[in-house]
Amino acid sequence: MNPKLRAAGVMIRDFEAGDPRYGTERQVLVQCDEDESFYRFAGGTVEYGETAAEAIIREFMEEYDLVVRVGPLMAVNEHFFQYYGKEHHQVTLIHHCELEQTDEIPEPLWHKEHSSVKLVWRTLSQLKRRPVYPEGIFLMLEKDYPTIAHLVTGRSSR
Repeated sequence: MNPKLRAAGVMIRDFEAGDPRYGTERQVLVQCDEDESFYRFAGGTVEYGETAAEAIIREFMEEYDLVVRVGPLMAVNEHFFQYYGKEHHQVTLIHHCELEQTDEIPEPLWHKEHSSVKLVWRTLSQLKRRPVYPEGIFLMLEKDYPTIAHLVTGRSSR
């Protein structure tokens, strides 16, 4: 079982009271399916020879034509799962990120390769209504300056 390295970017925006476009609640840029049955963060596999930050920049450009700045590490998620009878170990480095352009992105912004995947801004209240992956990340989204977390998911106790 070889671990697979992935990288994902979390973008958070807070607004001052009285902004009629967004309200006052923190919003997070998330990836989801058409029905918004779950939320996750955009990103993808780290290719050989690139860093997690380079992978995040590449993935946002390839998938959505978005230019991002990658900030500090927010969390490391180790995910254990079985697929077609084989055990897998996936590690995702999750970084704080910012959009390079200050203009609004069209919403929803549809994935260029997977027509049922979209990118949307959602408030924390909206995120509470559906699963947010990886498990345990939601609590970090509520904090202003969370410490780096190590999230382990899908592993039974040994």
